[in-house]
Amino acid sequence: MRFPVLILILASLCPACGDDTPTTPSSTASGRATERFDDIINVRESKFFAFSVGSNGTTSINLASLSPISRPGVIVATVEIGWGKTAKDDAGTVIGCTLSKVTQTAPSLSAQINDTLAPASDYCANIADVDPATGLREPANFSIRITHP
Repeated sequence: MRFPVLILILASLCPACGDDTPTTPSSTASGRATERFDDIINVRESKFFAFSVGSNGTTSINLASLSPISRPGVIVATVEIGWGKTAKDDAGTVIGCTLSKVTQTAPSLSAQINDTLAPASDYCANIADVDPATGLREPANFSIRITHP
């Protein structure tokens, strides 16, 4: 009798699965926001994501996952993640990321970088495949979570 009920409960949850839509920042009562940076990185490539810090406080950056593009599974590799200030052109368009801190890491359930970013300003998170010995062997999906004030 419990098995059919369990199937009905699981079936009701499935419409929330598989959404590939990028997330928008979510705020909490503490005034912190979490943003996701999901994309594809190629071998020896780097990518950045701009975000704005509204006040002084701890910003956390977490490389949550690296996965193959064309098959299920995970990729065991070390990549570089970091944060910095956004570089802008004369029109104010973000064109780059000038890094202030980097670390080489593999995906983890917890943040690999926790820093106080001050003053309130525009910052960026970066991911790069930099080490031929321990880095990517194929293009990969990645997901980075940035939590900030």
